[in-house]
Amino acid sequence: MLRAVILDMDGTLLDTEIVHYYVIRRILARELGYDPSMTDYLKYCGIPDPVMWPMILEELDSSAVLSLAQKWGIEAEESAIDTDIDIDTYAAENEAAEADDAEVTDGAKAAEVTEEMIYAISEELERLHWEEYDEYIEKNGVKGFPGLKEFLESLREDGIRLAVATGSLRRVVRKNMKILGITDLIEAAATSEDCENGKPEPDVFLHAARLLRVDPKECLVIEDAGNGLLAARRAGMACAGFDGSELPSDMTLAPVVFSDYRKVGAEDLRAWHREQMTGEQHREQMTGEQHREQISGDQHREQMSGDQHREQITGEQ
Repeated sequence: MLRAVILDMDGTLLDTEIVHYYVIRRILARELGYDPSMTDYLKYCGIPDPVMWPMILEELDSSAVLSLAQKWGIEAEESAIDTDIDIDTYAAENEAAEADDAEVTDGAKAAEVTEEMIYAISEELERLHWEEYDEYIEKNGVKGFPGLKEFLESLREDGIRLAVATGSLRRVVRKNMKILGITDLIEAAATSEDCENGKPEPDVFLHAARLLRVDPKECLVIEDAGNGLLAARRAGMACAGFDGSELPSDMTLAPVVFSDYRKVGAEDLRAWHREQMTGEQHREQMTGEQHREQISGDQHREQMSGDQHREQITGEQ
């Protein structure tokens, strides 16, 4: 039975995922000379900043990361280069080295990108992200999707409980709920600050279910991002993809997709939940039957082996 609906925030309640893309793209281009396409960004969509920024930095050329560290006064770890080593051996042991161009001088030092440096830069990038996001919202405002508030009101009237689960910050959630006028409709909010692991891990959805005191199997998640849909499925919850955002969405993992809150209601969500949970129960039942068949098969083979062994012993006697 469907008892609760858990909603993502950016791209699901508000059309702000595109704002995050523009802000992050601008920061990366300005600070690291990297201009990600929208397709590149979709890999990180829904992932909280403390996880997203290190992922991006680890994919970039180390020289760009070292340059930014120097610009921001973040010290790099230096490693001494052995000046006695053969240049060809040095190049072979260090894939990034170019043997033909290597110029090693006595006492030279090579800067290395360390985990500490990655996280120090990530913290500053996260600060810039939220600072510039807030500036954009203050200047341009933010809007919810048509029919959202009426949709949520109808669910509450029908006895369905509501929660938000997002990779965003708690202060941003509170601010957005107030802007949308839905603070009184949302009973609980789980954020990136509440969980050790962000999407696509299931933690934030499971935490939202705990806050509502409902079983994960009694929940349906509404998500706009592939990472969020994967997190919902890992949580053992039914899910629906919302494809109404300006930013293109990855709906590959969505069993059902809709793009207009004015065209769906409680009965639709109950039907989606029932269909997915019934399918999950069927898969569990089939898995159980396959397991029993395997055990029976093993027992049969053991019995046959025993019979053959006894026949062999009898024959030898």
